[in-house]
Amino acid sequence: MLDSSNVAALFARVLTLARKGWGDTHPNPMVGALIVEGGEIVAEGFHARAGSAHAEVAAFSTLGRKPREGATLFVSLEPCSTHGRTLPCTDAIVESGIKQVFVGCLDPNPDHSNRGLEILRKSGVSVELAPQNFQSRTTRLNFIFNHHITTGKALVALKLAESMNGMVAEKRGEASRVTGEDARADVMKWRRLFPSICVGAGTVLTDDPQLTVRTDGQSWCSRRIIVDSSLSTLSPDLSLRKVYSDEYRDRTVILTTNCNRGKEARVERAKELGLKLIQVNQDDRGRVPFSTLSSVISDLGLSALYCEGGPCLARSLLSAGQIDYLFHYQSPKIFQQVDAVPGPGLERLNLREPIKETLGEDLLRHGFL
Repeated sequence: MLDSSNVAALFARVLTLARKGWGDTHPNPMVGALIVEGGEIVAEGFHARAGSAHAEVAAFSTLGRKPREGATLFVSLEPCSTHGRTLPCTDAIVESGIKQVFVGCLDPNPDHSNRGLEILRKSGVSVELAPQNFQSRTTRLNFIFNHHITTGKALVALKLAESMNGMVAEKRGEASRVTGEDARADVMKWRRLFPSICVGAGTVLTDDPQLTVRTDGQSWCSRRIIVDSSLSTLSPDLSLRKVYSDEYRDRTVILTTNCNRGKEARVERAKELGLKLIQVNQDDRGRVPFSTLSSVISDLGLSALYCEGGPCLARSLLSAGQIDYLFHYQSPKIFQQVDAVPGPGLERLNLREPIKETLGEDLLRHGFL
């Protein structure tokens, strides 16, 4: 018999297993599962990527035999009950003979929520939901999936780092180190989660960023979206930027306007480099309308976008009401130079379900807008 402390520890382990799918499961959620016999974990599994075995099935496969009588299954998310690329996990659980299941949180899809639990209960399986605090943690892990499945739209997140006095750079036109190593490592973690990353032309011109994830000696690249209305980053007299010339350049997409007047040479350069251009109707200022961003990302088959641009991109996205989630890093530094660049005033924004973290000397506040 499992007591409350054992149950809490097993739920914590299930959440750790779910995180093993970090950034690899889109458009599916991250899910972990484990099987307990006689109070001991005998098998574990997690959902590795879309199309692969779900966490419960992965755990059964790891076990390699029928669970013993009295075995218990822990799973971080309500078992699926519909036919997709894989068979319903509710079927697999019933067929396994397991009679007790602990579930981390309900399926966020209103058409499916609680259905898997009802199917199991009708089949004679005892089902228990995790305590509310753990349900909240497990739900938050899949905030991208939850937004996508409930709204049908890609989640657009904004990340911006500011000094204590609200500046994003010490000097206009020059890259600045606003935060410390711990905060920059945290940014890499979130980059790895999102299936696409976005910056504006100004960031590409000033910083020449790679927009990749570089940890533990390995490099990984999501889909890179460059918002460049005039294709200024492809000016023939400009040195080729990294996002257009590195090993991942086939993952770079440029979002621009469909007005090519005056930028014919830049369009031709994009074609020569094999870069993908997505052209949209310009707004009344001749720029890419940011109201199109979410639909463009969805059309690319992506469930979320991580925007890392500067203050101009941030203001435009916020003004257009396109930001669903905010990552606001704040440094204890104070930039007092006369040409320091002010941020968009993120401190005035009220976040829903905010999370606050300390990263070295810096602070991170993130949550829904």
